[in-house]
Amino acid sequence: MRSGGRSSRQVLRRNRLLGEDREIVRLVSFCVLGIAVVAAAMAIEGWHVTSLLLGALIAMIATILVLRVARTVRSLATQSDLLRQSAAEAEEHYINVLRRILRFVEARDKYTRGHSDRVAALCEQIARKMGLEEDRCALMRQAGRLHDIGMLAIPEKILSARTRMGAENFRVVQKHSEIGYQVLRPLDSLSRALPAVRYHHERMNGTGYPAGLAGEEIPLEARILAVADAYDAMTRDRPHRPAMTPMDALRELQRCSPAGYDAECVEALAEIVHLPKLAEAFAARSDAARRSPLAVPP
Repeated sequence: MRSGGRSSRQVLRRNRLLGEDREIVRLVSFCVLGIAVVAAAMAIEGWHVTSLLLGALIAMIATILVLRVARTVRSLATQSDLLRQSAAEAEEHYINVLRRILRFVEARDKYTRGHSDRVAALCEQIARKMGLEEDRCALMRQAGRLHDIGMLAIPEKILSARTRMGAENFRVVQKHSEIGYQVLRPLDSLSRALPAVRYHHERMNGTGYPAGLAGEEIPLEARILAVADAYDAMTRDRPHRPAMTPMDALRELQRCSPAGYDAECVEALAEIVHLPKLAEAFAARSDAARRSPLAVPP
């Protein structure tokens, strides 16, 4: 995390140096022009050999200086590009490490196994259904993969409890979205995904956490993630309750909209999961009918 943030700051520092060096080139160029004018005036005034030699020497020194500074600027530009590439590669590696850690932690518990990957896929599908740009859809997948990274700081005894969570433990769990935001904040490549990670537990009526945002105050990415996260949680077994059917989970999300969830996001999810689930249900009924003895002609 620190190395990624440090690399980003180095890139910014290099960019500032490049700007300053370009300014130096411009200033020196003006100086050369001025020296050339003065030398020409001296030569025209007296045509003295000493004046000509002095003007030529000054012009030569200034020209060499300009060429040296220009070469330095080109070298710094190349180094800056390499540094930006290195910073991006370091961030990508860091993100992949975080994802592996999260998968490992989720895999230890049958109730959460695969949760982040499923939420990531749903986030991207909802974003596409809502007509978001391609880069925002890809960003939603990243946000979905990492939205629960803050859970790594929550004691396992709280997360693995087989009873409904009490108020005190719930306050501890509420910290995970802010922790996740702080963990990912140094990564420039995820800067646009941070609001989704931080605010995906906000609710449209302002009763969510961590900031109590309401309505349009909640970033759209966070509203999409909230719906995908809730749907996946509802349709999976949990220690204190069995899984809902996809239809029941959708009905619950619709019942809680628009007070809790963004109705447009819920509608996009319904369009994604409704028809496939209906087709599966119809196929299952047809298969059962074919297997039933009542369906066999006498």
